[in-house]
Amino acid sequence: MKNLLLTMIATTAFLVGGPSTAIATGGSKNVKLHVNPRWKECSFQLDPSLTQAAWHQFAREAGLVIYFRPLIDARPMGAGNYELSVLQWQTGIDDTDPAWNDTFVHPDSTHWLYEGSGLAFPGLSFRAGITDDIDAGVYFTKNPNANYGVWGVQMQYNVIDNTEQNWVASVRGNFVSLFGPDDLGLTVVGLDLVASREYEVWSDWVSLSPYAGVSTYLANAHETSAVVDLKDEHVVGAQAMVGVAAKVSMARLSMEYNLAKVHSFSLKIGVAF
Repeated sequence: MKNLLLTMIATTAFLVGGPSTAIATGGSKNVKLHVNPRWKECSFQLDPSLTQAAWHQFAREAGLVIYFRPLIDARPMGAGNYELSVLQWQTGIDDTDPAWNDTFVHPDSTHWLYEGSGLAFPGLSFRAGITDDIDAGVYFTKNPNANYGVWGVQMQYNVIDNTEQNWVASVRGNFVSLFGPDDLGLTVVGLDLVASREYEVWSDWVSLSPYAGVSTYLANAHETSAVVDLKDEHVVGAQAMVGVAAKVSMARLSMEYNLAKVHSFSLKIGVAF
């Protein structure tokens, strides 16, 4: 297990510090980038051209980008059980929109916010079973080459456990916060309702748990920049989720798709102990 944990930590370090952080170089997009070579990768810094409408859009979409997605089914872990995981969320924002182009600066004029299909946020998550019905989780990520990171906490409570048909339902409360940038603050609170059913594939060693759910969230954005004068944005949103969680002995593997104003696709690899 020690080797697996070291592999997970090394993988996270590569994802956070490497190109897959979705801070990519090259390509061609029809937008002029704001340049500041202070950071090696794209970082938060508000531009004077940022409008209130774009600031509102940023709050709505950034709330989805950093939303705490644990990629787990609804079944409680059980008291005294733990899980350490590497996560990556990828959200399909349009980085040429003023909501993103006017809130970021770049090392040079061709260093785009991302290449591919979305903005990726990798990180580490740790979960623990507090009681037979309650789980708690924490999430953390930090880009060492930029000026931002994200941390979050979560509590899950099992509300239905139908042993006859082997399906369960739980509610989750989330809080996530951006940290690091001087120009802005962003927090997100959310509530999830998720249901799942577990299927044993091979004895107690391998199982699959498809799950589905809905979320509502409140994103709060506050600017602290001297170059703009924008009102705080408090944006309510919603999303739906569908995913599958796999247990292979101690390993935990998951994938999830979120349908919202901007969609997300997420992956997880972890170990339970």
